[in-house]
Amino acid sequence: MAASKLGPVLSATLLTRDLDASMALYGRYLHQQPHSRGTFDADLAQRWRRPWLAGRRQAWLANALGEPWLRMVEVPQAIAAEPFRQQGWLSLEISVQDVDGLHRSLADSPLRIIGEPANLDLSDDIRAMQAIGPDGEVLYLTEVRAEVPPFELPRARCAVDRLFIPVLMAPDRDAALAVYESLAGCAGMRFDTRIGVINRARGLQAGHRHPVATLQLAGATLIEIDQLEGLAARVDGAHAPTAGIAAIGFAAPAASEGAPQPGLLEGAADEWIELLAAGPGSNHWRTTP
Repeated sequence: MAASKLGPVLSATLLTRDLDASMALYGRYLHQQPHSRGTFDADLAQRWRRPWLAGRRQAWLANALGEPWLRMVEVPQAIAAEPFRQQGWLSLEISVQDVDGLHRSLADSPLRIIGEPANLDLSDDIRAMQAIGPDGEVLYLTEVRAEVPPFELPRARCAVDRLFIPVLMAPDRDAALAVYESLAGCAGMRFDTRIGVINRARGLQAGHRHPVATLQLAGATLIEIDQLEGLAARVDGAHAPTAGIAAIGFAAPAASEGAPQPGLLEGAADEWIELLAAGPGSNHWRTTP
């Protein structure tokens, strides 16, 4: 398998309607700690072609190892995302050490549990649960118990580690994947699989299988693309943008003739793709001792 020129996955940007409440939730229940606070940079907002983000309150959250990976930006007028109904970034898949124990600790949390811990259709060595956050963001909390060839997956180094797979919901799997294959310089995998959380959310038969694609990225990270029909567009703009997962940051490919420069791209499912020369998450996954 050719090595990817794209990655690792470094960060996620979440638009939240209440920064303080979201920080408190992710801190108390998901063990993420404040790393830095400030306002969204005006120059960055212009480069993103979203000037309405300039000056918004923001904070970076880090895992217990002190690695910042989650940026929250407060947009009070944003409208909560509609999980499994809109195209774009659907979920942050976060590595955890004990998904069953975490599930018990979330019983009284504000997170809405939509999937009890279960082994994945793909492998019994991957066990995950799913929850929805206050702004409509979906969280896949995943315990990787052993190697799962041909994928390269990280083992959690603390109770709730960091993002390792952003999940994209797209009306056309192949068109969405082509964007990342072009950036990565290598081919992804295409297959059909059962996704219980989607089947329940959309009222489909339990055994229904969906067209899915994955692309292995550097640093034991991946991207997953789930194809689903009848997806609405995500609303963008200053008046009432869609809250939830706005952008995913990837380490940009090494500079070469014709290579994209660090900045913001838009994918085939209207998702925001942030290419980073170096960023808060540049301290990539380390091998578990």
